[in-house]
Parts: sequence; structure tokens; C-alpha cells
Amino acid sequence: MALSTVKISDTMEYCKKLSFNRLSAIGNNLEPALTAAQSVMDVILGPPLSWWWNNQELAFTCNTTPLVSSAITNVSVTAGELTLTVNNSFAAGALVLVSGLVTATWLNGQLLVLDTANATTVTAPINTMTTYVSAPDTVGVLTAQTTQDYTIATPNFSHIEHASILDTSRTPSKWWELKIQNNLALDSTLARPAFIGPHVEDGNGNVTFRVMPAPVGNYPVSIHVQLAPPRITSINQTWAPIPDFMQSIYTWGFLALIWAFADDSRFQIANQKFTSGLLARAEGITEESRNIFLNNWSELTGHQNAERQQGMQARQI
Repeated sequence: MALSTVKISDTMEYCKKLSFNRLSAIGNNLEPALTAAQSVMDVILGPPLSWWWNNQELAFTCNTTPLVSSAITNVSVTAGELTLTVNNSFAAGALVLVSGLVTATWLNGQLLVLDTANATTVTAPINTMTTYVSAPDTVGVLTAQTTQDYTIATPNFSHIEHASILDTSRTPSKWWELKIQNNLALDSTLARPAFIGPHVEDGNGNVTFRVMPAPVGNYPVSIHVQLAPPRITSINQTWAPIPDFMQSIYTWGFLALIWAFADDSRFQIANQKFTSGLLARAEGITEESRNIFLNNWSELTGHQNAERQQGMQARQI
């Protein structure tokens, strides 16, 4: 990661000198400074912009071994939440099928999406009944239903930039690009996957990615992802992961918002310097992405609305 040492308080102090010593952090909430810094951070690190210093490479290997099955030893339901005692390696969000129970037979054939999973128990919402007294059952089986889903710990995940799959059945092996799609269905077809997308996140920073169609081989997959902006909770935080060599850019962005809050006419100057400097750094950005960024930033600052109002007034003169 690129070096980032400048604190948000440093930027605030510099901007204060250009704002007639007006404070940008007022009261215990430190506003509008915190929101201004967060807005600039979100815009720089959010789509459609992408940066070499704010990415991560993830990898997994597709699994074509038989679907995992584990023996159920106890069943209980409390307030519509099913708990199964089962030695397992399932993950939260996994799709599983219950079968073979001789006590809680009403649960056989139920397809479940797991809320939680650990080494000895799993939980899932169930609409069959609100309460079921805990009862042992040593015959039932819980079986995972897809080899399309793969869970990776990536707490700062934002979005996939690109992904590739390695076909090792060829000589020599060949990399193929995977198409990114945010919504992928289950698929019984077996082939080399052609699509990938984020499927679910368990609330603890573990993201499950789904490939489609279901893999017919143990294909290695490489995913290049952009990371989400960190949350700013203190002015003593640095601008990380934004590197120090972009200090002039985020300073102009912060100053533009502070001047906008104060109805300072110099807002236009700072705003132009921020957008032009940022786009100059955004290597390889397309014209479409450039326009998306400018429209998003204009809506955030209200600059676009002001231009529209000025244009309407001019036409009425």
C-alpha cells in the first residue's frame, strides 16, 4: 500500500488559513469536517474510479468433490429459528438440504439458507413452526447443495474489477477472463465457469463468491477487487489508503466542500481544481466513467443544480 501520513486534522488546519480562520469542526460531532472528509474519501475511492494502491488479489480453487454431508444429532426451534447440532464445515449463507430425520420428519426435504455456522451447530430461519422442543436424532443428514459458492475473508470488499480462471486441463494451462455479474443463479450444468459475482456477505467480513456454471474441474480462480473506503470517525486519522502524493487533490476537494458549506464564492475554484486533478490521476478512465464521476460529484455538491437554476434565470431575462 502506498504511503499515507497526512492527518485529516492537518488538512483542516491548512484549509482554516484559507477560510478566514473559520472552524470546520464544530462541537462534539466535529461537523462539517468529518462528513466533508468522508465525502471526499468516498468519491475518490468509489466507482467508477479505481486505483492500483487500493486493491487486493483474492484466490480460491473450484471444488468438484462430492457435496459435503454431515450427520444431524439434535433439532430444536425457538421463535422461528432452527438450530441443528451437526459437526460441519458449512459457512453462513450456505444452501443446505435436510434429509433422513426419523424424529423431526417434518424437516426432511427442507432447503435452508444458514444464518450462522460453526464447528458444532448451524442456525437457519424456519417457517414450519415457532417452537419445537429439542430432540435428538442421529439418522438425519445435512447436505450442501452447490459447489458454485466460495467464501473468502475480505472485510473491505467493494467490488470486483476483473477475474480470471485457469484451465489446467489444457497443455499448456490457459487463463480465461470471467464475466462479472452481480446476480447468478444455481446451475446443474457442469462446465468451466464463465461468470462470477459476489453472492452474499455474512456481516463479519466474509464474502461468498458464486461462479456459473458449476465447475467440472478444480479450476484456480483469481479475483482482483477494489476495497471500500474506510469510515472516518476521528480527525486524527490519516487519509489512508489515499497516498501522500495525492494530498493536493483531496485537499482541494475538502476545501471545496468547506467553502460550499460557508457559501464562499471561491467554491468554484476549489471544485475545478479537485475534479481536474483527480481525473488527471485516473489513468485509463473512459469518457463514460468520467461523466459518471462528474455527475455524481456535481449532485453531491449541488453545483449541477446551481448551474441549472442560473441557466433558467438567464433564459427568462
